[in-house]
Parts: sequence; structure tokens; C-alpha cells
Amino acid sequence: MTERETFVIRHSNPRWRDVVERAISAFRQWAERGEVELRLSELTRTLDQNAAMWPALSDFAKQVAWPHTVSGHWSIGLMSKESWKAVLTAAFEQEIEMAQGLSGGTVMVGASTSKYGKRKMGDFLTFVRAEGNERGVVWSEKANDTFAEYIDSRRAA
Repeated sequence: MTERETFVIRHSNPRWRDVVERAISAFRQWAERGEVELRLSELTRTLDQNAAMWPALSDFAKQVAWPHTVSGHWSIGLMSKESWKAVLTAAFEQEIEMAQGLSGGTVMVGASTSKYGKRKMGDFLTFVRAEGNERGVVWSEKANDTFAEYIDSRRAA
């Protein structure tokens, strides 16, 4: 046996139950040899899910004016898609962690979509779309296409 084994269970695989049985069997074999640690985790977000986020964030950046600081002074205006990602991720995470910036501003910390599992990333994309709809964002064709792809992939999961 190797030092580590990984079993990926995808319900799209018609034999996913066989994979579960192989994983259980492997766990029993490992446990018989001595102490063993078993970790279960959801699959991390997909590259498609990550890609689906950026057209929507671009639409926010082009259409929604928001209070933010520019050169240390408050302004209301358009922000970059990266800034919108930080604002929306913080809102999705209930805006619970902040730190003082090195020059006196405030920085949201802790939230990172790269650490999201597939389900949570899907929930985040749903949240982004709902927030945009509430703020009157007119979705670009690219954002609508990626949302449609995301919705289809969520149904298939």
C-alpha cells in the first residue's frame, strides 16, 4: 500500500457506489495495519465555476457605483472587478473579519473563493447573481452564458 489513497466519488459516474465500497475496503485494510486518519472533504470549486464569476464581476464593475476610498478619500463611483470580488465575497461571508490597513484604511480578510468547495462556490455564484439582479445589473451575454452553464452543471451534480 502507498502512504496515501484518494477516492473521488462523483454521482455522474454510474458506478459511484462501487467506488464507495472500494474506499471502505481500503480504509479497513489501512486500519488493520495500525492507526490511520480518515478525511472526507467536498471537491473544491471547478475552474468553470471560477471562470463564471469574472464576467459577472465585470458587469458589476461597469454598472454599479459604490462608496469606496480613492487616494484616502471617500468617493462614490465604479470599482474594479477585483474590488467587487472582495466586497461580494465579504458580504457572502457575512463580513466578519476586517483588519486595519497599513496606511489606516480597512481591509476585509479571511474570505477566499479559492478555498470554496463546489457547493459553496455554486452558492456564491447564486448570491452574486441575486445581488446583481437586486441592484439592476444588466448581465452581459458572457455572464448569462456562464450562469446558464453553472445552473446546468449544478443540476447534473
